[in-house]
Amino acid sequence: TVRKAFTELVDEGVLLQRRGSGTYVRERSGRIEQPLSRLTSFTEDMKLRGLKTQADWLDRSSGLPTPEEALKLSISPSEHVCRFHRLRRADGEPLAIECAVVPHRFLDDPMLVTHSLYDALEAKGFRPVRALQRLHATALTTQEAEWLDQPDGSPALFIERISFLSDGRIVEYTRSHYRGDSYDFVAELTLA
Repeated sequence: TVRKAFTELVDEGVLLQRRGSGTYVRERSGRIEQPLSRLTSFTEDMKLRGLKTQADWLDRSSGLPTPEEALKLSISPSEHVCRFHRLRRADGEPLAIECAVVPHRFLDDPMLVTHSLYDALEAKGFRPVRALQRLHATALTTQEAEWLDQPDGSPALFIERISFLSDGRIVEYTRSHYRGDSYDFVAELTLA
């Protein structure tokens, strides 16, 4: 009975279980509402909420695109890209895993991104102005759950985004996993 009660409290987000460490009461800072009508970077979005951002680099490299990346970016398979794979934190709390890919013609050195990808693109004159996003529910893999400090198989929101410049060129392809217990994505709808 106690074990079942603990399981239910973990499912509700009241308790946090850390493998090999124990069970803790989760601090409730409220869910983050992310509007789907505005294109902002993770850094900008968290700053607007008064939260300090941090990125743990999982990979920062350049190379040839995968077939999927070349297709999504509308580039030749021989055109080099920069990859930015990061664990995104706000006030120390891991919230998202983000893997962004940018063609070399827009950003030729992955080390130019120290904090915000959009700031680095803007410095080069290639700030995205619009994006197409696709979201769906998913379960975290063992590795993703470990990075996000969540139980294996926890719910998450998977987001695939393709960002465009004002002239229509694709500047970014990003795949992200957002913690399901922390995010609400909000869209305003009107009757046409």
